[in-house]
Amino acid sequence: MNKYVSLSAADAKNIARDPMLLLAIFGPLTLAVVIRYGMRILAEWLHRTMAFDLTVYYDLILIEALLLIPLMLGVIAGFLMLDERDENLIAYFAVTPLTKSGYLLYRLSSPVLLSAVYTVFFVYFTDLVRVPVTTLLPLTLLLALQAPVVALLLVAFAANKVEGMALSKGAGITMAAPLAIYFAPEPWSWLASVLPTFWIAKAYWAGMDAWSGAFFIYSAAFAIYFLLAVWLYRCYEQRND
Repeated sequence: MNKYVSLSAADAKNIARDPMLLLAIFGPLTLAVVIRYGMRILAEWLHRTMAFDLTVYYDLILIEALLLIPLMLGVIAGFLMLDERDENLIAYFAVTPLTKSGYLLYRLSSPVLLSAVYTVFFVYFTDLVRVPVTTLLPLTLLLALQAPVVALLLVAFAANKVEGMALSKGAGITMAAPLAIYFAPEPWSWLASVLPTFWIAKAYWAGMDAWSGAFFIYSAAFAIYFLLAVWLYRCYEQRND
């Protein structure tokens, strides 16, 4: 246990020294506060001045915000791993009691747990949309899976933090998937299914609409993220062997 406490303390120092990482770790909290206290004010102002009903887009705003949380946390984990690889710390951890597998477990489990906690907190704190527990539970698990996928993407294909930054910006393209589902007519919206976030957003709306095919969407989403994580892990292993 002490080995994980020491690593956590080192992480806190690294994050505190990097404004970007600091912003990412507190970003979900800031976003939650802005949406809770600002969204309804904005909606009232738009309705009063332009007769525009923003409330019909609350579902879209919520899923976009929820997808952003594991993206930010996964980027943090990925950047920390890139730093540790540059400093040869991963090789060092491999010969300590922590072991290489223990190090990877810690690095990937942290954003998973934080993503799950932030997701539940965000939904209930913002109270933007009433999400049933039967929808929130699988949605939380799916969003938690996205965080290690993002982290593994960075360490599997980025040689340094500069390339990692470029990859993280590229991963931001996946935020377009809910927009495709919401605005593109069927079956054209399915062109966005090549983006893994499409399946999380699709699962969210399937659950909210109590669609009979929701179980299939959930199962497909879990399978896609599991396979993606396994593939990225193998790419990571090959790069670090």
